[in-house]
Order: sequence, then C-alpha cells, then structure tokens
Amino acid sequence: MLTYTSLSGRFDEDDVLQLPDHRFVTHCFERYGLNRGIYNTIDEWLYRFGVRDIVQRRQALLAFLASLQPQDRTKGTYLKFGKGGLTKQLFDFMTKPKLVG
Repeated sequence: MLTYTSLSGRFDEDDVLQLPDHRFVTHCFERYGLNRGIYNTIDEWLYRFGVRDIVQRRQALLAFLASLQPQDRTKGTYLKFGKGGLTKQLFDFMTKPKLVG
C-alpha cells in the first residue's frame, strides 16, 4: 500500500520503487531533474548491462542519480550530460568499487 508522506504527493522511499512507470519517472524528474529521454536511456543501458529485475534496475537508477548530485537540487535545474558522458558515467558507476563506511 502506498503511503503519502505529505500533501505534496511524495512517497516513502520503499514505495517509490513500486510506482507505475509514469509516476516513477515523474518522481525522478521532480527530485533529480531527470527527463524521460535520459530515464529511458539509463533504464535501457542498465537492462543491457544485465540488471534484468525492474526493482533492482530502479534501485540502481536511483543510486546512480543520487551519486551525481545532492538530493535537494535547485529548482529549475536539470541533469545534463555531454556526448557519451551518460554512458561513461553509468559504466564507471556500475564497475568501480564503492567505498563502504
């Protein structure tokens, strides 16, 4: 069951992964400045990389977006990648060891 955390329509983090596709993309746009085209590119890239499960793909996508910028972005700013920049950053994110602790 989806639970709203405020009247603005924000969801608990656990619920975000279960949203219908359109609402998940809207969440990514509002929180990270991600447009539908970049979302589709990231989703397709992760799928081809081997992340077949949709929930795991969404978790990876959100972790990738969070690694790019602070969660509280300035309103009106959007993610931008140069030519080939998105796929390079995705590859680096998925293949480089993550620091723990």
